[in-house]
Parts: sequence; C-alpha cells; structure tokens
Amino acid sequence: MKRLAAQWADVFVENYRPGAFRNLGLGYEDLARLNPKLIYVSMTAFGQDGPRGPQTAYDHAIQATSGITASTGTESSGPIKAGAPVIDYATGTMGAFAMAAALFQRTRTGKGQYVDMAMLDVALILQASHITDSLHSGYRPRRRGLWHRYSPSRGYETKDGIVQLAASNDRQHQRFYEAIGEFDDARHTDYAGRNTGTEAKAEKIAAKMKEKTAAEWEDYLQARHVPAARVRELHEALADPHLKSRGVLHTHAEVPGVGKGVTVPLAAFKFAHGGPSIDRPPARLGEHTDEVLKQIGYDADQIAALREAGAVR
Repeated sequence: MKRLAAQWADVFVENYRPGAFRNLGLGYEDLARLNPKLIYVSMTAFGQDGPRGPQTAYDHAIQATSGITASTGTESSGPIKAGAPVIDYATGTMGAFAMAAALFQRTRTGKGQYVDMAMLDVALILQASHITDSLHSGYRPRRRGLWHRYSPSRGYETKDGIVQLAASNDRQHQRFYEAIGEFDDARHTDYAGRNTGTEAKAEKIAAKMKEKTAAEWEDYLQARHVPAARVRELHEALADPHLKSRGVLHTHAEVPGVGKGVTVPLAAFKFAHGGPSIDRPPARLGEHTDEVLKQIGYDADQIAALREAGAVR
C-alpha cells in the first residue's frame, strides 16, 4: 500500500471507521511523508472527530439522523425515507467534487491534501434552504407530500394519474392561471397575491386538473412555459427518448461473468469536447493486480508470493 501511495497514486480513498487506517500505519500523515502531493480522502458517517465520530451508519440511518426522514411523507403516512439512497449517491458526488478541487488546488500549491468527508454533513448540505429558513425564522419542515405553499406548485390528481405543477415565480403563476382560464388570479402574482386565498385556489385547480389526463396537462402547460410533469415510475423515465439525446446512459454490451449487457448512468453533465466516457465495464476482482504491481517494480515471483500470502487477489 505504501509503495502504491509513494510511486503511483494521485488520490487515496478509504471509508473505514475513523482511526482504523491510522492504527495500521496508513493514515494521512504516514502516506503524506512518502508522497507529499497525495490527495487522501476519508469517507465516514460522521467525520473523523466530534461526539459522533466513532459511530457508524448507512444511508437510511443518516436520513433519519439529519431530519430528512422526519420531513418526508405525509401527515398520515408518518416519516418515510427517500426512495433512493440519496445520501450514498450525494456523498460520492460531493467526494468527487472535493477530489477535483483538491487536485486543482495542488496545481497551485504543489501540496497534497487531506479530505474529511462525513455523510451527515452531506445530508445537511442537501437541506440548505430548510436549514437557513429554520435558523432564521424557526420554520420546521413538515410532512406535506406533494403539497407546496403556493397552489400552482403542488401535485394534483388528473383523469389518470398525478401531475406535479411547479409554477414557482411571478411570470409562471400568471401563465398558469391564464392557461386554465382563471384570469382574475393571473392578475395577482406578487408575493401578497400569491399568498391570498391559497386553499380556495387549490380547490379550483384540483377541479380543473380532473378535466384532462396527466400527459395532456404536461403537454398543454409545457407548451405555455409552465413547469409541469406527469409523475412517472422509474421504468417510464428510463424510456424517455430525451435520455438518449443527453447520452446519460451507457450500455456495456458484454460484462465478464454476467452474460448479458449492463446499462449504467454515465454522468449528469456534458462537455463541449473531451467529456466523460466509459471505456470498459467494471473490472473483476484482481483483474489488474499484476498490471498495477508491475508498474511499481514488483516482478512475477514477488507478485506470486504476495498472492500466495493472501496480500493481494
């Protein structure tokens, strides 16, 4: 490990409990002495120190600890975790951002960096607006399902499903009310007007939404520059032709050991040139061990001895 860090690595990532690698002589200080330019990233539940530092967790436990679970769901459902492991995904994404930032900083300073990532911190960043509102005004997020404080920004039942409206600024409010024929409400789109008679407006909207299907409303409102979306299941979202135009999914025609193609998300962004790509499927365990060890000077006999000792696969 030390030889890899000294001769080969730009970035080292570990997600063991705090102190575990330091106790093995593989902490940041140990490896930084061998490679002062190393970016060392530790990902844990609560960070390396503090009252919760030694504790462990997974995505759904962090959702519960951070307040996300308590604010998700409806008044009748009780607390509900988010459907996807969003904290796991966001921690990886935030980690990639931190690594890229540290590598860029290194080009300016010539120095390596230690990055202390905590899943709880990430969960709080994902609630930034709620946090600011709560600490400023005492606001406490409630379980409101598809409810929003503005009636043209809620979920409504249609003939065959739910359409999520998201008219969130003055112009969108005006366009929405004009689109459904409520011209009086369309004239009152300032802050005070949007907050007057909200529930009465919601009742009128709910009745209107029953007149068309969710897909019809989506097409009708989007054509008038009003944010609206039919609530889709994942398999429907994946069938949307827009994904192909974005190139967000990549399919490996063959994956060793699987026997059929495997589709994975590529990236949530595009570059004008030289953008992200996936050149090969995930490696099988130990597939590149010999290749990597040879790059740092191990010969065939030494690699065989490491494998026999169980040090590598």
